[in-house]
Amino acid sequence: MQLPWPLRDELHARRLARARDGDGEAFRALYRDLYPDVVRFVARRVPARADAEDLAARVFVAFVERLGDYDRERGSVRGWLLTFARNAVIDHLRKARATAAPELLDLLPSDAVGPEGGLLQREQLDQLAALVRELPADTRELLALRFADGLRHREIADVLGLQEAAVKQRVSRVLRDLRARLRPAAGKKGAESALA
Repeated sequence: MQLPWPLRDELHARRLARARDGDGEAFRALYRDLYPDVVRFVARRVPARADAEDLAARVFVAFVERLGDYDRERGSVRGWLLTFARNAVIDHLRKARATAAPELLDLLPSDAVGPEGGLLQREQLDQLAALVRELPADTRELLALRFADGLRHREIADVLGLQEAAVKQRVSRVLRDLRARLRPAAGKKGAESALA
């Protein structure tokens, strides 16, 4: 069972404080809690599994080296750690001379019932995917952080170095725009469910 985010953030902050003071068990508990988030984050952006695992390991090395730099007032431990992950992915992609384009739509689950429902949902998702691909890279990343990685607005603000209000506004604006553009393209009420 996963704790609600305020309790989880408090637990992580306390464990980090204890780890900073040399408590190895506190760090191991942090690692167990946060490793899956880091691996998912990196794996969505780096296709080669070996590269993703290597980057996740580097993220935790940087995390250990910078334990003393964490400032609880600036955000959650999870958001701070995912900032390391984001920077590691950017560095990796620069070195590989690839472009980062997280595909939000490849991560959406399909819960369609029956073959007709599946076809309709696939068509709607294809239309949505085309619209998302037209968005600027920074907007695609914002959507991926919010919906694929499940980060809260505050954590996204920490990762991207933005104000929380700006993140909320940008997410709201892009969703409103995508809904408006999807409605005429889909021509059916069910098209909105792809953005719900």
